[in-house]
Amino acid sequence: MNISPARITAFEILLRVITEDAYASNLLAAPRYENLSSADHRLAHELTLGVLRWQARLDFFIEHFTKRKIAKLDNEVVIALRLGIYQLLFLDRVPPHAAINDAVNLVKLHKKKSAAPMVNAVLRSAQRAGAGEISKLIEAIKDPLEKLSVATSHPRWLLENWLARFGFEQAQALAAANNEAPQTAFRFNRKVNSEAKTCEWLSENNVQFRASKICPDAFVIETGKFLAQSEAVKNNWIYLQDEASQLVAHLTAVNRSPTTDHRLLDLCAAPGSKTSLMASLLPENSLLVACDLYAHRLLTLRELAAKSGLGNLNVIQLDATKPLPFAGEMQFCSVLLDAPCSGLGTLQRHPEIKWKVNADKINELSELQKKLILNAASQVKVGGILTYSVCSTEPAEGEEIVAWLLTQNSEFHDVTKKRMAEIKVNRLGLAGINSGARTLTHLHGCESFFVCVLQRGINF
Repeated sequence: MNISPARITAFEILLRVITEDAYASNLLAAPRYENLSSADHRLAHELTLGVLRWQARLDFFIEHFTKRKIAKLDNEVVIALRLGIYQLLFLDRVPPHAAINDAVNLVKLHKKKSAAPMVNAVLRSAQRAGAGEISKLIEAIKDPLEKLSVATSHPRWLLENWLARFGFEQAQALAAANNEAPQTAFRFNRKVNSEAKTCEWLSENNVQFRASKICPDAFVIETGKFLAQSEAVKNNWIYLQDEASQLVAHLTAVNRSPTTDHRLLDLCAAPGSKTSLMASLLPENSLLVACDLYAHRLLTLRELAAKSGLGNLNVIQLDATKPLPFAGEMQFCSVLLDAPCSGLGTLQRHPEIKWKVNADKINELSELQKKLILNAASQVKVGGILTYSVCSTEPAEGEEIVAWLLTQNSEFHDVTKKRMAEIKVNRLGLAGINSGARTLTHLHGCESFFVCVLQRGINF
């Protein structure tokens, strides 16, 4: 059976996303697929993330053509059909016969030979119908929320939340932005290579970039082929990191005066993007304590610190929901809690999250976040700051957690606006809310983050 390596790869990864609760982007970067040609890797990437982004629409078509509910079909059959229909409707350069033949052979390869005739028939029906006919099927859906769910390929419960908060146009725009490929943002690692030399390399490789509009010292690729496997990334001359993620680190490490007490605690630090940025912003004699629950994640953080030339980092494995091992006089001037969350603000990079998360999961996470923020607040010295952040669109993980903390501890007050002014961030460039600040993908081009800086008691 002669099947494209890219389609075999995409099929394998999509199956693992369903059966192992795995994340597609992680699997695409795994050593197992390093030997794929660049063309096959690009196609596998497009197929995998494209299917996950448009899953609700693809499933609508599958149910229409098969006259069966998705739950009644084997996973292998569903994946083959999703891959085939995605290529037929979304990829102009893929020959239809290649998409159909490989989908049929994939179900045969995975011991579902009896389903091969059905897969062939469904895909040929989809090919004949074409995108125009299928658009009419969506328009014919009577329930407005169901129509929006299928059209934008987002779950109903999430769209319902956004409609209530943002209105139809903004909710639709956010969902549409989530289905686009993410921009590439980065920062220079000046401890490893001078900015001038790195810029020279970027210019030689025809990579053009611009300064971020929402974060100091962050940059966004505008033109040129730029891959995570490039020399600049492998040698750690630059570090790929979303603008909103970089903003959180800058807000936490903003006070860099030589006379300031530089004791900073990062409670949920791994894999280390924000931690390593904060370490590079702080003086060499600062104390930066980075914690995480899992030893293997801290190993990744240590490796990143070593590659980045950072020596002011102390790593501790601990459970931040439990009493913390720091004595009273060891309280910190800055504490960052980048809390475990749903990840609903990262759907451009991790589209499978919208099919993994539900309202119950959000409630479960909010209870965890309350335990974490209460512990984090206990480590802030008088006059110090607590930065709370989540890469989520949902207030139950953001604004509501901060509001809850303030009912538990009246010593804290919101100084997000002041902190943004100190790092010369235009407050008006961020979505205005009652507390903290939000970035939203459709408005700012970066991940959707909530961040709030709270100060304890008096000013520094």
